[in-house]
Amino acid sequence: MNHRDFYQVLGIARDATPADIRAAFVRLAKHHHPDYARPEELHSAGDLPGRLHEVQQAYRCLSNATARAAHDRVLADNERLHLARQRNVQRRLRRYDGRHPYPQPRPPLRHYRWLHWRSLLVATVSVVIVVRALNLVG
Repeated sequence: MNHRDFYQVLGIARDATPADIRAAFVRLAKHHHPDYARPEELHSAGDLPGRLHEVQQAYRCLSNATARAAHDRVLADNERLHLARQRNVQRRLRRYDGRHPYPQPRPPLRHYRWLHWRSLLVATVSVVIVVRALNLVG
């Protein structure tokens, strides 16, 4: 069930007091009301009445104690179901960690590169040994 979070609509915390809810409603109602809105907001956002309706619906729900408790229960259930779905997806994806259902061919190994760097390392170490030996003798 897709349920709108009225706390998010009003921009308040879940533990808000009735005074906080009323203050947020008045602020948003003035902001979204067509009589109070600035002319540039009226032209740019054609859904001001829709937003005002949403704010009114949120205030009606959160100002009533029983409706607010029911809304909190629905939000808690939705959050619990969302977390259960996320755990299920993670459990299904865990099957494929490190494996591919259709193995891809490995690229060919390039031994000559390893031999190239190995021979360069051997030559460098040999030169260092010879130089140190000459310094000790000379």
